[in-house]
Amino acid sequence: MGRSLISDETLTLIKDRLDIVDIVNRHVSLSKAGQNLKGLCPFHLEKTPSFTVSPSRQIFHCFGCGAGGNVFTFLTRVTGGTFPEVVRDLGRTVGIEIEEATARSGPQAHLAQTVERVNEAAAAWFQQTLRDERAGLVAREYLTSRELLPRTIDQFGIGVALAEWDGLLRGLARKGFSQGEIASAGLVIARTDKTGFYDRFRGRVMFTITDLRKRVVGFGGRVLGEGTPKYLNSPDTPLFKKGQTLFALDHAREAIIRTKTVIVVEGYFDAIALHQVGLTHTVATLGTALTPEHIQVLRRFASKVVLLFDPDAAGVRAALRGLDLFVNSGLGVKVVTLPSGDDPDTYVRKHGPESFVRLEEHAPSLLDFALEYSLKATEASTIEGRIRSVDEVLRILQKSEHPIEREERLKLVAERLGINQSRLIERYPALMAQQTPGPGTLRSAAVGKSGDSLFKGIPEERDLILLLLRGTLSPADVRRLQPEKFSVEACRKLAEIALTHLDRDGRIQVQSLLDESVDDPACGALATELSLRDDHFDDAPAHIMACLDCLDRKRSEQVLRELIAKLKMAEREGRVDDAGMLNMQINEVRMRKAGTPTAGVVSLVKE
Repeated sequence: MGRSLISDETLTLIKDRLDIVDIVNRHVSLSKAGQNLKGLCPFHLEKTPSFTVSPSRQIFHCFGCGAGGNVFTFLTRVTGGTFPEVVRDLGRTVGIEIEEATARSGPQAHLAQTVERVNEAAAAWFQQTLRDERAGLVAREYLTSRELLPRTIDQFGIGVALAEWDGLLRGLARKGFSQGEIASAGLVIARTDKTGFYDRFRGRVMFTITDLRKRVVGFGGRVLGEGTPKYLNSPDTPLFKKGQTLFALDHAREAIIRTKTVIVVEGYFDAIALHQVGLTHTVATLGTALTPEHIQVLRRFASKVVLLFDPDAAGVRAALRGLDLFVNSGLGVKVVTLPSGDDPDTYVRKHGPESFVRLEEHAPSLLDFALEYSLKATEASTIEGRIRSVDEVLRILQKSEHPIEREERLKLVAERLGINQSRLIERYPALMAQQTPGPGTLRSAAVGKSGDSLFKGIPEERDLILLLLRGTLSPADVRRLQPEKFSVEACRKLAEIALTHLDRDGRIQVQSLLDESVDDPACGALATELSLRDDHFDDAPAHIMACLDCLDRKRSEQVLRELIAKLKMAEREGRVDDAGMLNMQINEVRMRKAGTPTAGVVSLVKE
């Protein structure tokens, strides 16, 4: 059960109460570009914005990767939700309730919904346990020692897992969940003797992990007292992928879009502490290094990234690992180094957010941070070590695609090392030959400009559909519009849809055409692309006439080729009567092409 159960009237009602700009702005940082808005595409890596949103037409299109559609299309792609799930969520925001049955589509979607329901119940159980006067006492005292306010605890859905083998298991069973359903969410582990399950999280402060749709997708647990591991996360499930998830992104999204900046920390408490003091544009990795998927998510909302890792060796390594990921990503990256003995949580509690802002203002770029780290290594090295360190410095410089930036930094490096700059430049080619992209290195995808169409086919077909989507065709033009004359399938489909959306005067109702076509896999991307192109025609009516004439001519040529092929076959097979009839038809088509009126030609060309 799925999309077919949702009526077109319901979809139209929901769309009419929404503005696609508001929805997209929650996921992409947009800026004004004439009548439209532009931003970096969330669906592929690019440095120059080619992702366009039209407020007037309520559609989007990326001229780099070809993605396009309406608000439903956008959310299904950016959130990974099914069409019915997206419609249901949007319906709720505008006060239209969609039947639950319409959100079910296939076993994988059903499993994801089961995991979501189990997680929601588990989050409520953890939070209720924390509020329990006796059961939550130790955890509440611990959270007080971390100076977390009650409103912060509520905001982030913090709870506690009892130090029992099956506390959660029994609690969820009373809610009607089976052991298999609870196991599907990764909340319990099968016993080795196969006699049942036991709780994954025991004796831990629990952090609720939510996605951008506010769904509870997983949990993180910090052990109370002694024990290992110190932090434990949910395993991957249909809803949760640790290497793709950033904690607190749903809380931070609006602030990130507003400031164009995101602070990245390593731990739950670090992120929560910064949010509590007003640095609400903060997210945390979940005990993993930054991944290409994380970078892709961050690029949707921010243009600047502040890496805030612990000042120990592990923190330095974490920052340096980000160099390959961020290189040429279009993001400006700084590294904030905290005083020894402090982590982000303790620092902001002792010194306040203003002190952190000052640290950020004077923080070096990631490239400069990496250079400084490598330069320090050269100062303490043997001769062989200095050579290796110098090579490392040059490799870092090569990661910048800006020649002026490279040259300026090369000059500073030469001065710092007391080496002639020309010697460093001589070493460049050899290193360049050795360089191969690492498996985690992001590369910019080819980005098309608004003038570079993804359309492959006859230009006249493209232009005719483009002008059709602008509402430029007159009723007389529309009467000449025959879908079978288009050789490109997407154009043919758009022409077919257009002819079902005519007003009383015989003109095409463009918005109705768009509403139907953007969700059609055969023509949706082309419809959004051509709708948002800014091609100019000096004499649009004359160009429409020329395009229609071209399609007529090409159709006649095609019919002529088919008739000639049939004639040759008839002659080979000795079918004299058929050959005579085909000769007459061929002559009629040729006379029509030459402009000589002939009876019956139109019907023959259509056959």
